[in-house]
Amino acid sequence: MLSEVAKRGVYPLHGNKLGIYRIPVEITEKSEILSIMNDLRSSGFKMDTHADRIYITYKWSEKGDDPVTGGELSIDLNITVEIVTGEVVDLIYQIRQLEYFGDPYWNKNYRQKADQNAKMVIDTIIRNTKIGDKLLAHWQKTEKLTMEVALKKLEELAPLAKNPKVRSATALPPAAVSAAPKQAAAPQVAAPVASAAGGAGPTTISLAGTGTSYGKVEGPIDQKFKESRQQVGTFQGIKVWGPYDPPGQLGIWGDYVCVDFDICVADGACIEACPVNVYEWLETPGHPASEKKAFMIREKDCIFCMACENVCPPQAVKIFTKG
Repeated sequence: MLSEVAKRGVYPLHGNKLGIYRIPVEITEKSEILSIMNDLRSSGFKMDTHADRIYITYKWSEKGDDPVTGGELSIDLNITVEIVTGEVVDLIYQIRQLEYFGDPYWNKNYRQKADQNAKMVIDTIIRNTKIGDKLLAHWQKTEKLTMEVALKKLEELAPLAKNPKVRSATALPPAAVSAAPKQAAAPQVAAPVASAAGGAGPTTISLAGTGTSYGKVEGPIDQKFKESRQQVGTFQGIKVWGPYDPPGQLGIWGDYVCVDFDICVADGACIEACPVNVYEWLETPGHPASEKKAFMIREKDCIFCMACENVCPPQAVKIFTKG
């Protein structure tokens, strides 16, 4: 293969036809598979998973006229794209023979439609899931592309995506970026502890930046992070613990309701489980794990039931009881 992302078309396979895309990114964790499925739920596809594979099925109907009787005919068709995860990701689809769906002898363009719909599903997978996020990071690292150029390349690669995800290339001006390390190194930011009530305190860090620290981070959260990490600032009164290099590295957030934003995959389990509405979504464009995080904006309301910690798939949450 000459290209790093291979669109190899369709090939004969015992009367069927096979299409393969190969993406140079690594998807190996169960939490990553769940994140991909969550990102695709709004697209209207039927999904299933088994072991290291995800099956995405798109259904559509074709109508036509019976050439003999002139009556109206219709048939329900489908195409399935298989995501094979691992150290590289393969996206595979198989176009079956038309006879698989019965006897719709009148349908003349099934294979073209199936091929087009399969590519639409694949483009949606690339544009709307963390596969696309990791592909952007791959280009930034290997080709030294800016986020803006990488985003344009992603759009050109997957033009058929359904409701494509909006990603931002916005970055801080150079002056603001150069000032960031001074903020990160200042231990005095721990002073406004009283503002850690959440949502009403000061903000001394920015979620925008030009950081390229996109290293893979796996759970569980480091339970002793307060001993090994330094507080780098606050966001709406919530403490943030480094290392911090946005948008790719966001550290651990919180004082006693703590979430490792570099592990969080935005599955929403903690938000649904919390009985007192501690969390809400916070947009984090450009982060490779997910572009939104469960933000403990009402940390002061926590009742220490541990529900959020117990349901988090990647184990990104740690609750420290008071006292």
